[in-house]
Amino acid sequence: MAGRKLETFEDFSRALKNKYGVGEGELYKPWYRVQDVMSRGVRSQIAGLKTNRIHHTLSSIETEFFYLVEYSDSVIDIREQFPLLPINLSIKIAKSLGIEHPAHPKTKTPIIVTTDFLITRMIEGKIIYEAVSVKPEKKSDEIRVLEKIELERVWWDLLGVKFSYFVGNELTLVQSNNINWATHPLRSDRELFSEHDFNFALSFLNKGKYAISDICDLFVSNMNMRHENAFNMLRCLIGTKRITVDLSYSLEQADFIDVLNIDHAQEGLMSGTY
Repeated sequence: MAGRKLETFEDFSRALKNKYGVGEGELYKPWYRVQDVMSRGVRSQIAGLKTNRIHHTLSSIETEFFYLVEYSDSVIDIREQFPLLPINLSIKIAKSLGIEHPAHPKTKTPIIVTTDFLITRMIEGKIIYEAVSVKPEKKSDEIRVLEKIELERVWWDLLGVKFSYFVGNELTLVQSNNINWATHPLRSDRELFSEHDFNFALSFLNKGKYAISDICDLFVSNMNMRHENAFNMLRCLIGTKRITVDLSYSLEQADFIDVLNIDHAQEGLMSGTY
């Protein structure tokens, strides 16, 4: 799919008419997609397990954050590249802060400021919104980056929405990679296993330390599975939180896992620590 030009007010108006930056859940379309931006970062398109749509992340740390936040039980919607509209308000905020409003480098037209993620949580029956700016730590002290973050913070503060800043660390990267590894089979095929398959697999497990090969052998011998499917079953059990394991070390490289908890009632994603 070809990228869109977002250089002028006419471009912005056309994008809004085409429903970019609006909607919720499956209907949301991010203001920027991977094909719309030139970036040296690792851009990704990720099949969302909660939204049932493709999410567009524009850097490796955005991808890292996405997996972490999607794994959280309270999260019910994730809207990436969320536009701060109307633009007149962000221009006024920039002026009040004494900073230059972001503009397109070619046309010099003020551009729509975006927040990396707008998260919707359900907490004790209440809908809570949280806006998050995601940047690598090495950029966290750059003046221009800090100015844009302050513009976003003031915007969301005016709306009464919590705003935070994520830079990640070694532990969150390992956790995110583990979530990616565990949930990948589900993103490729949501119907890979049935509820009966999951429950049957759980019947062979208890809390404790296992060799991963031993778990796979259990599934192969008792469930008439090929080894590849048995391995994917283990990944899906972790990815759907039917079993809880330690995510602080690389599961993809591990020979053993420690099953900390088994949840027979869990029917899907997610509970988490973000």
